[in-house]
Amino acid sequence: MLLVILFAPFYEWYAHKFILHKELTIKDGWFREFQIKLHHGHHAKPEDINLQFAPPLAIITLFIQTYLFYSLLCLSFKTALVPIFSTFLYYLLYEWIHLAHHSTQYIPITKIGKSLKEAHMQHHFHNENYNWGITNLMADYFFKSLKSSKEVNKSPTTKKIAGYIED
Repeated sequence: MLLVILFAPFYEWYAHKFILHKELTIKDGWFREFQIKLHHGHHAKPEDINLQFAPPLAIITLFIQTYLFYSLLCLSFKTALVPIFSTFLYYLLYEWIHLAHHSTQYIPITKIGKSLKEAHMQHHFHNENYNWGITNLMADYFFKSLKSSKEVNKSPTTKKIAGYIED
């Protein structure tokens, strides 16, 4: 379980930056639509609750890959059930926090909660190239990508990440 707690913030940062913000495939088809549903559409319409959660195929793929990774790391399919269960709990926390960030009714009461929501809103509405963390800002702090709107220029592509333009 400690492995998940230590590893997840960095995986979250990596996946957000290098997978979710990856350039859209040029060719029309199911993969392009999947990319749009996975994250590009979420940046275009961050208030749309239908675009705030990952598609089921992405979630299933994530858990299969993660379980196989843990199985190799633990040298046991049975032992890997502990970290995969912990990953499942972390994933639920991730989705809950992400939903809270986008809920206009939710007002964080802790300093950490306020910092998380503010950083995420800056990622969506000021500059999409910073503030990649969702559940915590540890990886952003470590990789020096935690920036306030005063530190970086406003980006013209926060709603059109990686070449996505709504049809």
